[in-house]
Amino acid sequence: MYSSFSCMKFRQNWKPVYKTVNELGIEKETLFKYRDDGTLKLGPHFRAFSDTYSRDSYRWNVDAVRTHLQNKGLLAA
Repeated sequence: MYSSFSCMKFRQNWKPVYKTVNELGIEKETLFKYRDDGTLKLGPHFRAFSDTYSRDSYRWNVDAVRTHLQNKGLLAA
């Protein structure tokens, strides 16, 4: 069973789109293109939480997205 602290810490690693694009230095449209074309995957890169009401409100794992895009040559290191 997870403690409330570990759940909070887990949730903090997942950020809304506006924070994600700001930290990555890319446009929202580019992030959504990578989501829609399969470059980024549901699960390791983005996911829905209980407050998700549309695909635009997915939460993003910024570290995983950054690493993946850098490895693919789609984001400068």
